[in-house]
Parts: sequence; structure tokens; C-alpha cells
Amino acid sequence: MTTSTSHDATATDGWMRRFAESAHATETRLTALDQRVGDGDFGTNLTAGADAALRRLDQLSDGDTDPAAPLEAAATAFLDEVGGTSGPLFGLLLQSLAAAVAGSGPTTAAYAEGVTDGLAAIRRVGDAAPGDKTLVDALTPAAEVLRATPAGTP
Repeated sequence: MTTSTSHDATATDGWMRRFAESAHATETRLTALDQRVGDGDFGTNLTAGADAALRRLDQLSDGDTDPAAPLEAAATAFLDEVGGTSGPLFGLLLQSLAAAVAGSGPTTAAYAEGVTDGLAAIRRVGDAAPGDKTLVDALTPAAEVLRATPAGTP
């Protein structure tokens, strides 16, 4: 992804809104999967975080073109308003993405940096490793693919 006026706060806002739609669409399935390996609250917590993020996104200024702003708003929502383990972990990931985008714009390299840094924070805080059946299992290959993606790839 390249930095341009077509990929500003509108794009990252849209990305977060699609994430919220996806969370709601899969809530029941995610909860059922978590009941098999965890405490069964993942789908509920994820949709609660998505709803909190949407409320914060709705409070952002329409004229704000900072692509990090929607990610920061969502990070704050997950960190401040979502219980369980997933709230803080998603908050850390979104916070890392926001910091990377704020530093160099919304580029493939920034997203790779954000996911990599978010993964490191999640591993540090959650003491999880690949194979533990956690968010780390999804983020590890995502970070690897993003890091291997050639610069300028949309």
C-alpha cells in the first residue's frame, strides 16, 4: 500500500468498520471454537470491542485525514472497554499498527512493522508462543507474509 490521499483516515476507518462487521458475523462461531479450547468468551469480547471501537470512530472528526486516528481510537476502545484477555491483546495490536502508520504512513512496510511489533507485545504480555492456540497462531504467519511482501504492493 502506498501513502496517498486515497488511503487516509477514510480507508483505515473503513477497515475498522469491516473488521467490526466480520466480528459480528462470526461471533457465534468464534464463541463455539473458544468453548472447545478456552473459556468461551472470545466472540462476545471481540464484538464488544468492535462496538466500542465503532462508537469511538463515530466521534472522530470527519475532516481528520490522519490514517492512524481510527486505529488509535480502536486501540483505546479495546484497551479501555473490553474485558477478558482479548481486549488488551487486540488493543496492543491496534496500538502498534497505529504507531507504525503514524510514523511512515499506511504502507505495506508500516503494516508489517505494526503487526510484527503488535505480535511481540502480545507474546510478551500474554506469554504465548505459536502452537498455544492463541492470537499468536494467526498473527505469526500474517507478520511473516507482510514482511516478505515487496514494497509498494497494494
